[in-house]
Amino acid sequence: MFVIAFLLTILLKLLGLPHLISKVDLVMWTKNGAKTLPAVLKRINEVIPSQFVNKRLIVDDQSTDNTREIAVANGWQVIFNRGKGISDGANTALEQVETEYFASFEQDLLLSKDWWPKIASYLEHSEVGAASGMRFADQPRGVRKLQQYVARKYRGEANLASWLRTRQKAAFTLGSTLDNTIYKTSVVRLVGGFPKIRVNAGVDTTLAYRLSQAGYGWIVDYNVQSVHLRAGLKHELSHQYWYGTQVHEIWRRIELETHQSPPISKFGIIYRFIISPFTGLFVAYKMREPTIAIIHPLVRFCYLMGYLEA
Repeated sequence: MFVIAFLLTILLKLLGLPHLISKVDLVMWTKNGAKTLPAVLKRINEVIPSQFVNKRLIVDDQSTDNTREIAVANGWQVIFNRGKGISDGANTALEQVETEYFASFEQDLLLSKDWWPKIASYLEHSEVGAASGMRFADQPRGVRKLQQYVARKYRGEANLASWLRTRQKAAFTLGSTLDNTIYKTSVVRLVGGFPKIRVNAGVDTTLAYRLSQAGYGWIVDYNVQSVHLRAGLKHELSHQYWYGTQVHEIWRRIELETHQSPPISKFGIIYRFIISPFTGLFVAYKMREPTIAIIHPLVRFCYLMGYLEA
């Protein structure tokens, strides 16, 4: 048995696959995801070799379209969310996990083709509790370029702006999302599962803090880039407005979990909107994408309006 395991490890290394010999459970939470789900599930089935998959589980939140039928047709088991929203859906899924490692995805994420061989291998390190890649919007181009700038900025790339290299606190959870992530099951359960939050945002951010406090890292590979399926600029602006309405609850959870102030202050949100016409021009020049000069102030405006409403 030892010889077989050793030879299999060598074969996986030669093929560029992770050394995780044990199987993983794949989980996803859905609600009316019929528009994107066929492509999303097809890609997951293509990217992750079936021999590594124990089961594919979707936790559905009372969808009124044919989300569940699409899931079953693609080989996924469907159960209902025992509560409501992402937090409850994630914990409902966690209860069903049987494997040492499990991976979570969301219904609008088109997985990068190199995700499995690159991301799963990070879990070989004892100090790592979770690992994921980045994801950027598929459209419009200006939104995607803006998101790519933000990712590069918080990595401290000096050619963007030298003063940005010190933003480690704000960059701590960049890329720590639930939509393309693999975890050590025992570690997630050790920290109490997925944080129970009243809104559908901040679960990933709070989990990143919990893992850190327990002594585990969340690795983000910025070079593994999945696609966030969006319906255009209007969709993105609506999402920014919605996220702004969630900020108060996210801040409350960060303070509760860490006894520290959030990385962005209330004044910071207003200040970023005020200077957004200038930063928009700056980013447009750096990324060679003129539309960012308009998109960036619009994004800041919608975020601010959501925040003020909440």
